[in-house]
Amino acid sequence: MGEPQGSSGAEAGEPGVVESLLVPVISSDALVLRTYKIGESSKVVVLLTRDLGKLRAVARGARGKRSRYRSALEPMSEVRVGLYGRQGAELYRLGPCELLRSAFRATERGLEASLVLQYLAELLDAFGPEGEADEKVYRLARAAITAAEEGAVPTSLGRYLEAWLLRLHGLYPSLGACAGCGGPLPVGALRYHDAAHGFVCDDCGPASGPFLPLAAREFLNDAFRRKPSELTEPFPTEAVVLEAFHRDLISRHLERTLRSQRVMKDALRGTSA
Repeated sequence: MGEPQGSSGAEAGEPGVVESLLVPVISSDALVLRTYKIGESSKVVVLLTRDLGKLRAVARGARGKRSRYRSALEPMSEVRVGLYGRQGAELYRLGPCELLRSAFRATERGLEASLVLQYLAELLDAFGPEGEADEKVYRLARAAITAAEEGAVPTSLGRYLEAWLLRLHGLYPSLGACAGCGGPLPVGALRYHDAAHGFVCDDCGPASGPFLPLAAREFLNDAFRRKPSELTEPFPTEAVVLEAFHRDLISRHLERTLRSQRVMKDALRGTSA
């Protein structure tokens, strides 16, 4: 969906605003994914709501000096919002917005933690269909913010979030069953075969690659069993191949590369904590 452009005077002409005055408010907890400008003093806020999935809403006057929203619209902050408009509308009007949890505590951990949260926001925005709630994704996002606040290793947290989002959307290949014959995969390294869209056993090879070493497999097994706040050990050097592997899976699904993914890669290059 394209972003509205230009000014609309007093902004009464913004999509959905007139209609929103005639219908009840919709209330939900939500995570702020991003904002962009509209009109002379307002913003469009992209929200991941707990009850209605990803939505967009006009925050009138949000860029003004006396904005009632203040710091509530910072990316990855959790808020309780009131939305005016018909359910399923392209653009709602943002009413009350109570800050429940600021992302500031996580970003205080440093540049790396801040970049991971920016990356998470872009991932959620890119993967999330409009108007489709997913409680598991919402809980994952909240848990990731908590993990960043508590000092989870940024590189580990980035790979964890990628793996889980891909898995929740049915895109992560099985770590235990061969994509070719359905039999159990052998212990040790994982061999990805592009034609099968998954990891294959010896009998279904040769695999096209990439090959994930045992350390990468162990990290993934742990990630799918643990909370992100438990990612306190240094990211295993041998598992660095997961970055490129996840990037390819994400890019194929979205048919584009995420901007924050490149930024985080550059910033975290060569780090393990």
